Amino acid sequence: MNRRKELQNEYGMKQRAMGVFQIVNDRNGKRYIAASPTLDSAWQREKFMLDMGSHINSALQKEYKEQASADFRYEELERLKLGDEVRNDYKDSMIPGTSVLNRSVVQSYRDSLKKLEQKWLNELQPYEPNGYNRPPK
Repeated sequence: MNRRKELQNEYGMKQRAMGVFQIVNDRNGKRYIAASPTLDSAWQREKFMLDMGSHINSALQKEYKEQASADFRYEELERLKLGDEVRNDYKDSMIPGTSVLNRSVVQSYRDSLKKLEQKWLNELQPYEPNGYNRPPK
């Protein structure tokens, strides 16, 4: 039982990875770029949605299905640089002494992720028809 508590504490203290990733179709060079507050599990989540036929991006979903998932790869583009206080158990996002999320901390993470994602969208221009992201309005 003590080992279980140790492992839970170790996981909680581990720094959470947030950042931007891409899914690349190696057959045609198209890419899909997105940000994730849980970068370590982003590929499993995206692949699950693609395998289930329920991905948010219909163009990516269509080609993934047509190619039977062949020649698609996942890459991390950049991790958000965060302080040591960011934890996997989200206790860094809580109001001290409570189990209530501190909205300003959560919003600052979201804002930082959005800026990082925009940087990569501007740099790589993965917009339809040459990519899977929808062009900005």
